[in-house]
Amino acid sequence: MLRLKLLTTILGTIGLSFFGSVSSANAMNLIPQREGEIKMTNMQCIANTCIDTSKELGYKVTSQSYNRDYGLSRLFVDNRATENTWFDNTANNNKGFRIKFLKQDEGTNTNADEFWFRPVAFNKSGKTLENGRLEVGRFLFDFGRTFSKVSLDFFDVEASGFSGILEINGKSVKDMLLKAGPDGNTQTLTVKDVSSLLIQLGQPKAGGFSTGDGVSLAGIRAVPEPGSVVGLGTLAVAGIVGLRQRRKSSVA
Repeated sequence: MLRLKLLTTILGTIGLSFFGSVSSANAMNLIPQREGEIKMTNMQCIANTCIDTSKELGYKVTSQSYNRDYGLSRLFVDNRATENTWFDNTANNNKGFRIKFLKQDEGTNTNADEFWFRPVAFNKSGKTLENGRLEVGRFLFDFGRTFSKVSLDFFDVEASGFSGILEINGKSVKDMLLKAGPDGNTQTLTVKDVSSLLIQLGQPKAGGFSTGDGVSLAGIRAVPEPGSVVGLGTLAVAGIVGLRQRRKSSVA
């Protein structure tokens, strides 16, 4: 009985702390805080580190077609503080293509130590462009629940009228495509009562660009509906317990 009361007290404290953080920060970050490839609903991960957002954060991502000359893009979480080479883990002896992220990229560079969504464009033959450093893609984010507000930070938009939000909750919108900005610009779009978003990142072979306009998502912040905070608190507790277990396993 003493252990049960102690566990109840701990869970209650964590739940209240989470509730307070949601209220004070007024948003939760939907970008995983580790590097790897995002698991798509319609594609197998090729990298050896596959991040399942449906299990970790409660939403699904689907890659969609955006240009007849390009294949489906993949989506990675990257941190510019590190240099990464992702091999095609599905090929024998790593003889497939590779995706190499540099500390200092040729074009799109966010702040160091910041995790961000980085699309990787492919041609119709399934080959990467610019060694995987052409950040272009179209993705459907299905959140699996309704958020009262979602804000998205688009980084380094240099071609007008292409990057932005194409659909909200399955309905097309025409006024949420961003204009070109200076090198390294960050532009934010905010929408309300959102359960899904279709997002375009970058433009292939845009006017004035020899290789395309690479654009990344430097941030996704979502404010839960009031009634879902308790459920999210449960997820937070599960995440903390899982993290402790992983740490214990790594020490052993």
